[in-house]
Amino acid sequence: MYCPFISVCGDTAVTCGRTRRTVSNKCCVFPFTYEGKQYDTCIWGGPSTSYWCATTDNFDRDEQWDICKGVKCYICTSDVSWSHCESYQQAHTCPHIYDECLKLSKEEENTYSSKLFRKRCTSNKLCTAYNPTCEGPDVVKCDFSCCMGDLCNSASYAQIELLSVLMVSVWFLFLYS
Repeated sequence: MYCPFISVCGDTAVTCGRTRRTVSNKCCVFPFTYEGKQYDTCIWGGPSTSYWCATTDNFDRDEQWDICKGVKCYICTSDVSWSHCESYQQAHTCPHIYDECLKLSKEEENTYSSKLFRKRCTSNKLCTAYNPTCEGPDVVKCDFSCCMGDLCNSASYAQIELLSVLMVSVWFLFLYS
């Protein structure tokens, strides 16, 4: 199996493209071999009645596994602004099928203008192709980004831009004072 992205989880586990923890805080190892087939995500069946992953590269040989834990993301929705959304965002442990966090803003123009600002759980498969929320004849602007890692969808674009301006200002003051 070709592995375009290498991730490190813990001290020793090297995974293919994503880091995933289990309910016991162990590292999933992707890809792993189960019944002679390689898997690059948590699977259902076999030794568990929940989604699980191997904690070594070969379950058939080692029989080491644990139940998958979902990523932790901020969740909020607003039709006003990012600051309104973030004023009541909550940290949420996502179901195990979600391995990424989403941040999305959308504007529509039809008989009236509408806006959507959203943070939520999502999966890598939904992030690599396109986001169906961005489809439709009335969509005039739609930006979305996905990230891996707990609470990675914390800052809005405005906060990131403000932080960048502040860092440059401090650097400028330091340089010329």
